[in-house]
Amino acid sequence: MDTTNIRCAIDIGQKFIDYYYGLINNAKPLSPAYVTNNDTYKQAGHVASDICVNGLVLGTPEEFEKVLEKSRTWTNCPSDRVVRYVVESFNSQVLNSDYQFAASRELVDIHGKNDGVRMMLTLSVSGTVYYGVEKHARENTNYMVKKHFNDVFILVPNWEVIGRANMSSNKAAAGRRYIIVSHTHRAFDA
Repeated sequence: MDTTNIRCAIDIGQKFIDYYYGLINNAKPLSPAYVTNNDTYKQAGHVASDICVNGLVLGTPEEFEKVLEKSRTWTNCPSDRVVRYVVESFNSQVLNSDYQFAASRELVDIHGKNDGVRMMLTLSVSGTVYYGVEKHARENTNYMVKKHFNDVFILVPNWEVIGRANMSSNKAAAGRRYIIVSHTHRAFDA
């Protein structure tokens, strides 16, 4: 495998983590991060994202958002407290260096299979989730409940974002260049 793809997989993994866990930690909608709500993939007939949380199969990213919202409230946290995911390690690997599903002919022609764009990736993330952290605290020392978590994602190129980046001089939002096809989440006692 080309070293460009390996380097890009690591970079993409880090940027995706920053983007995705930023959404979770700020209670923002997660649906833009999933293939389920991506017009390019929907029009090409891609199936909905596969989402499994602690063994529970969910149909949509919005259902996962409801699970997250419930986890924010089950600890009876005061309103000035939040849930914070802290990533401690990750591993990103190329599954397919020539992923073309739903890509326009133009994007396939622009991006070769060794330039770090047309990749399907697996991203494994582990860390700690703190429930009931003070909203503006810099450190996670004062919390109500602590659990470990592990997420495994299968990511594919977000052709809409990558296409816009190719059409203009502006770079695409780094974390949005890849979207989730499959997601398995597990939280367990620390």
